[in-house]
Amino acid sequence: MIAWIAGIVALVGFVLVGLVLFTAWTARQVEKMLPPRGHLIGVDGARIHYLDEGTGPTLLLIHGLAGQMHNFTHSLLGKLRRDFRVVILDRPGSGYSTRPDEASATISDQRPGTDRQSFLPGA
Repeated sequence: MIAWIAGIVALVGFVLVGLVLFTAWTARQVEKMLPPRGHLIGVDGARIHYLDEGTGPTLLLIHGLAGQMHNFTHSLLGKLRRDFRVVILDRPGSGYSTRPDEASATISDQRPGTDRQSFLPGA
C-alpha cells in the first residue's frame, strides 16, 4: 500500500515537473516568434516592456489586469501617435514585463512613485 502511494506521489511530481518545463519551453518559443515590439527598462527589480512613439503631449496607456500592450497597439496607436507621444507599457507580470515573486499584482501597488523619469523615459 505504501509503495503504491509513493508511486502515485512520484508520478504526480514527475507530471508537475514536466508541465513546468513544457511551460518554460513554450514561453521561449512564443518570444522567438513574437519578439517584444518596444523597449525594456529595469524599474524596481522588474523588467518593464514599453513602447514610445509619436510626438506631442505624452499620453500614457496602461492596460487592465487581464490585458497586455497589444490591447492598445492593435487599433489605437496608429491614430494617437499622430497627435501625441504615446507611451504604452506592459504592467509588471504581463506581456513581456516581469514582476518579482514578492511583488503584488494590484495596480495600486504597481503605480510609479513620484520619479516619472524611471517610468517615462525622456519625460
